[in-house]
Amino acid sequence: MYYGVAYYPEQKTPDDLKKDIQLLIDSGINTVRMGEFAWCRFEPQEGEYHFEWLDPVVEELGKAGIYTVICTPTACPPAWMCEKYPEILYVDNRGVTRPFGGRRHYCYTNERYRELSRIIAEKIGEHYGKNPYVLGFQIDNEPAQEATGRCHCPACQQAFRKWIESRYHTVEEWNQRTGSVFWSQELSSFSQVYTPVTTIEPYGIDAVPVHFENPSIRLEFERFSSQQQIDYQEIQTCALKKYTDKPVTTNGTGLATNSIDYFNSFKTLDRYAFDFYPGMRHSKIDPFAYGFARGVKKDTPFWILEFMSGGGHGLRGHGRVQTPPNALKQAVVQAMAHGAEMMLHFQFRTFPYGAEQLNYAIVDIDGVPRRRYREMQETAAVLKQLASYEKAVMRNEVGIVFDYDAYWALAIKPVNENFRYFAFCDQFYKMLNEMGHTSDVISLDADWSDYKMIVVPSLFVMQESYRQKMKEYVKQGGTLVATFLTSVKNVDNTGYIESLPAGLTDLFGVTVQEVEPVDGRSRSHIKLSLASGEETCEDVYWSELLEGSAQMVGTYLEDYKAGCGVIAKNVYGKGTAWYLGTMPEENTASKLLAEIAQEAGLTPMKIQVPSGCEVVRRELDGKKLYYVFNFNAEPVQAVWQGTLRDVLSEVSYENGAQVAQDGFLILQED
Repeated sequence: MYYGVAYYPEQKTPDDLKKDIQLLIDSGINTVRMGEFAWCRFEPQEGEYHFEWLDPVVEELGKAGIYTVICTPTACPPAWMCEKYPEILYVDNRGVTRPFGGRRHYCYTNERYRELSRIIAEKIGEHYGKNPYVLGFQIDNEPAQEATGRCHCPACQQAFRKWIESRYHTVEEWNQRTGSVFWSQELSSFSQVYTPVTTIEPYGIDAVPVHFENPSIRLEFERFSSQQQIDYQEIQTCALKKYTDKPVTTNGTGLATNSIDYFNSFKTLDRYAFDFYPGMRHSKIDPFAYGFARGVKKDTPFWILEFMSGGGHGLRGHGRVQTPPNALKQAVVQAMAHGAEMMLHFQFRTFPYGAEQLNYAIVDIDGVPRRRYREMQETAAVLKQLASYEKAVMRNEVGIVFDYDAYWALAIKPVNENFRYFAFCDQFYKMLNEMGHTSDVISLDADWSDYKMIVVPSLFVMQESYRQKMKEYVKQGGTLVATFLTSVKNVDNTGYIESLPAGLTDLFGVTVQEVEPVDGRSRSHIKLSLASGEETCEDVYWSELLEGSAQMVGTYLEDYKAGCGVIAKNVYGKGTAWYLGTMPEENTASKLLAEIAQEAGLTPMKIQVPSGCEVVRRELDGKKLYYVFNFNAEPVQAVWQGTLRDVLSEVSYENGAQVAQDGFLILQED
């Protein structure tokens, strides 16, 4: 596994650089990432390129066995560029031009900036593309982070008009498909198209409060912004690949930055890579991000280019608390168990300068190695022990569908202030994870044939072609679990004018009769008839009353809803389709999902652990391999039947073993 840190030699004095390099070599790591914010050093004046500040570091570390991931520096256009070409600057939804002085102050559509980015990427590729000590390349840094994913500059306005015209062809078609006669919004020319000022971007600020713009144009702007950034990224990808066959990627930000469709943006990149900063103070690291990583590029290991390193100051005042002993080591092994090929801590040594000064790091600002550094050394040593186990394969039996159109559309027009699409998908992942089932988070376009069970949470916007895919999956014997708010809108983000779930009433054997949000005004009790017995609980998030030929597993107990179906099970072909018209309370929802998983034939987990733990199952040379993680502040007992051997200590355990606090075991069948 490639393990190491982000490092910034451009900030160092010669003495500090010499000391840091020795610490890096002594740490036992094998990878560093450099160059991401240093355009002013790579190109201090237009057309003048310098690599002599970085070359000796790459060379010295490389000779000591430490590879480098080289970054293109395009997240931070330098002062000379912003002064000479002010048209490259980013304009937000309020019409405010983002000035030089921060980062990501560029427009990804502007042709001038695209050309400047292409040139620097090409120069870096030409210089480092064949270097034996360079492992790969990272494009830019955290695209669309910090409300920089939806530019409204003149170049973007013009490109957006062309985008709308290319998809709708005539203004008459636009007017008809989007219902723009409402509020007198019909167009007579595509020149009347403007980017919407209402934003769903994290940290974005609405220009005009309570300005309800057409949902169709708002969804198209999300798609457009995503694609513009993908096109910009592709320019650098092509520039680098002219000179190298080493892996090229960029660092996404999980799903927090939602203006880029990662399923599409990583298609031409060699690895899915992302930055991850989970809470680690005796708390379980949510592996949903890893499930998503496996789904973006199936059967390809993923990279984590920035990961938590410790506590300290933060950019927005919240900071991060320190990780307890062994938590960093545990986190690295957990990522490896889930399919990571690389994990790099941000960062090696605390910055004294700039916006990220006094930030968290492996080594403190004084350069004195302490607990976190020693733990990184231990982790590097453990990874060397585990090198032969990296080829173990993971065969997951559940796929959870995540869809960007649904994500965007439900943020544009929320159905309940307590409902968040991303969190809802994650809720299913967590419930299955607690049962011992590791899921992949996949797209609608993914191959579903390898999964015994597919979960499709609230697929609010649905293309008609995907209806048939869902039916074929179930018809061939699969188990499909869909929920409320399925197939409500078409690709234009307008409502289907047919019974819901539109086009799928035969698959689920139900039609939706009434809908409403669930909150303090409307919360009701439901009864579930499970194989283990009857369960009574309250509904959560949303309520849909169902009628049809399907078996009603869940019914309402009170008010005018009494006796109405809300959770249905329908046999379709060789498989089974479940429709959840509401979400039961968590304990009952877990029991329902466990029953569905059992009926679907999911393989039960051999090892049982208490809450706050995780077991990841892989296979090596025909033998099961179990990674057991305890994220609790105290030891726990893992239980199983038979004998399992800990691959690190070579100790064999009969029927169970204790797992230390913030610790792990890696167990293999004898």
